[in-house]
Amino acid sequence: MPSRTKADQGYLVAEFPGFGGARIPLISDEECRDRGIEPGRLPPRETWTQTQRDAADRLEEILAPRAFYEALQVILAEIEREPSDSTIPEAEFERIAARRGIALLDARKWKQRDTTIYLPESWVRQILEMFAHGDLSLLDPPPKRRRKSK
Repeated sequence: MPSRTKADQGYLVAEFPGFGGARIPLISDEECRDRGIEPGRLPPRETWTQTQRDAADRLEEILAPRAFYEALQVILAEIEREPSDSTIPEAEFERIAARRGIALLDARKWKQRDTTIYLPESWVRQILEMFAHGDLSLLDPPPKRRRKSK
């Protein structure tokens, strides 16, 4: 478990003694850029011990659904902006809403709804890109057409 220390700069820093002294500022990527701080990086996963890998897997199980939830909130907000009498097919509109969400992220106008934990924008963007490309959908797939046999 990383230890947290209060840095002189006014933000928390996660320290990972088992990872060669890696230090990661616990602020957003945008704030890192604004302050001129290099975001910390952990060494490649291949170099981790099995205990470290297990801990990372457990953390992923916790954070992945939250990132998915945030992406769904972005899509929902964009869908709610569309008039209810729209003639755009639902599947296409889902992709359009995801692309609009990506544009919000690019314009730095996206705000995380659940602020109990920090999620990198890149995680939410990755999920939105899957929706935008049609790789993910909340809609039921269209029924398969059966050929009539004679």
